[in-house]
Amino acid sequence: ARENDFFSDWSGRQARELKARQEFAELGHVAASLPYLFQLLTAVAVFGFGGWLMMLGQFSIGALMGFYVLAGNFIRPVTRVAQFSDLLETLEADLTRMDDVLHAPGKPARAVNVDGAHRQVAALRGQLRLIGKLEVRGVTFGYQRSRDPLIDDLSLTIEPGQRIAVIGPSGSGKSTLAQLTAGIYSPWSGDILFDGHPLEEIPREVFYRSVAIVDQHPVLFAASVRDNLTMWDATTPDDFVTAAARDAAIHGDIIGRPAGYDAPVEEDGRNFSGGQRQRLEIARALINNPSLLILDEATSALDPTTELLVDDRIRRRGCSCLIIAHRLSTIRDADRIFVVDKGRIVEQGTHDELHARDSVYRRLIQGD
Repeated sequence: ARENDFFSDWSGRQARELKARQEFAELGHVAASLPYLFQLLTAVAVFGFGGWLMMLGQFSIGALMGFYVLAGNFIRPVTRVAQFSDLLETLEADLTRMDDVLHAPGKPARAVNVDGAHRQVAALRGQLRLIGKLEVRGVTFGYQRSRDPLIDDLSLTIEPGQRIAVIGPSGSGKSTLAQLTAGIYSPWSGDILFDGHPLEEIPREVFYRSVAIVDQHPVLFAASVRDNLTMWDATTPDDFVTAAARDAAIHGDIIGRPAGYDAPVEEDGRNFSGGQRQRLEIARALINNPSLLILDEATSALDPTTELLVDDRIRRRGCSCLIIAHRLSTIRDADRIFVVDKGRIVEQGTHDELHARDSVYRRLIQGD
């Protein structure tokens, strides 16, 4: 699959990075041992040569010890220079990484023309959130332009409040489509419109308040539950936090811990189960009550009862949903189902329409 080609290339890059890290660590160990080597050589030289002079009667033991102290005072700055060089290498690596972040190309600025040809529409000025309409028009995208695209001339539309499901075999580009619609990547060609406007025309704060994505790999930080849900936004009201946790069916698990919402979360959520981690990520996405919610295998670790409960509560919020899934229970009630294969939509319709005929969709769900 083409996604596998990308990850093969990525794994090769990661292997080279790990090799470079290993070489850097070896150099660090060598640099760290140099001060002790200098001290050892100094002691050997002083006591060896001084002892020989003592045997010749040209040196007293007091003079030998005094010379050793002087040599130690001389070598100490040298050892500090060696230690500093190791710290300097680490600092240089950290500054290089920071420079990559600071000079990474940002999103293009919104163009404004006096004739109004390229301007931020008046409807978005002062608007707190989008209404949830998504249009994908002829989008083509891949991770490497030297290879075939993962998404090829794909188009779909989600009306406000509509639930759309995307299903397809492994490597068909489903997760890539989710990341494109979340604004993580920019398409090679085609348009992705939110309420009829491209991402570049939408104020960043409006977009991130309106669009949320739940990835299939939850990311949790070593912080409190509250900080993980609000992303350290102290202005988020407590009732928003608890409402999101209730709708994600994780509120009971949180208050069951000794410190409740202030309970610590270990790095990557190691002190939570897989299903709890997914529900925490769903709660995080629901905090701002998004108008467009993108779910990429977001409930794969949940049992059917909990999944049904979370799905029902998300429905009550009335937000538009783009659902990437393969479980029938997740997609069968979608307003429309798109079947994707090799980056193209090969079938679309409701569950009943697609299941009634000999379709790719029918074979996929029977295979599961």
